[in-house]
Amino acid sequence: MTQARYYLTTLVLLCTLSSSAQRTMFSQFYAAPLHTNPALAGSTTCGRFAVNYRNQWSMIPGASSSVSASYDEHFDRLSGALGFIITNLREGSGSYSTTSAGVVYSYSLQLTNAFSVRTAVQAGLIHRRIDWSNLTFPDQFDLSGFTGRPTAEDLPEAPSSRFLEDLSVGVVGYTDNFFAGLAIHHLSRPDEGFVEISRLPMRFTAHAGAVFDLRRTRGRFRDPNTPTISPNIIFQQQGTARQINYGVYFNNVIPMMVFGLWYRQTIAFNQPESITFLVGIRHNSLKIGYSYDISINGLRLFSGGSHELSMAYLISCRTPKAPRRRMLVCPAF
Repeated sequence: MTQARYYLTTLVLLCTLSSSAQRTMFSQFYAAPLHTNPALAGSTTCGRFAVNYRNQWSMIPGASSSVSASYDEHFDRLSGALGFIITNLREGSGSYSTTSAGVVYSYSLQLTNAFSVRTAVQAGLIHRRIDWSNLTFPDQFDLSGFTGRPTAEDLPEAPSSRFLEDLSVGVVGYTDNFFAGLAIHHLSRPDEGFVEISRLPMRFTAHAGAVFDLRRTRGRFRDPNTPTISPNIIFQQQGTARQINYGVYFNNVIPMMVFGLWYRQTIAFNQPESITFLVGIRHNSLKIGYSYDISINGLRLFSGGSHELSMAYLISCRTPKAPRRRMLVCPAF
């Protein structure tokens, strides 16, 4: 088993270094709103502080872990919202890390009595770092496993860190019961290569969802304690990597509780990847969520699945109970 893990660790790391489609991925898409779509900034009534943590493939040595923190708030004087997000991705037991930080402005516009739009732009920096001394390479392995001998790769002249400028945009259109959005990340396609030029592909995210009351309650300002069901779909593509996610949330069927179920497919949408189970609790200004991804592809026997935690807190603000603008109905998680 040790030998297999060495080979698997090396494979995961080499795939990470050779693929320009690596990125932080969260299964609680709307618990990390600015990561999913910058146009989701300002979608709550008050300022929102959010933290997310993900442990990807918990039983695979050297697999990735991600942490993200963000804050966003709507300001009527700006006719929109300001936001800030910082995210860190660690792979290969810390041998490779990516830290990104961005500032977001989203503009809110009510086009009709029934339909509103939010558009956004996000500008920031990406810092990539690699520890060459902590890597293993194919010439350090033989049929018996890891040999421990030095690699013959000529690496000392390669840089160990890179700073990249980044630009993203997003838009969300919504009614009282429906929303749909599109985000494009990495518009500038910065060069992320350490050894040779490697342009970071743009990441496209398209998402849509609806909220249906399980009780007969109508009106612009839905009672947040009303039981609802919310079907959702999210498509993401970066380079040649594509995935589609189908999900549903059950809100307040048990008071203050949220339950979710997602199914993910990849490549040509005919290869299943994982099923995600989610449970969350909302109480006053605080919400906490936990989700677990069960791999249903070739990794299911030894990946250990993926664990994810989220927390968000709404900062007290001086707004009327019935806000003047239409609120987004996107899920909490």
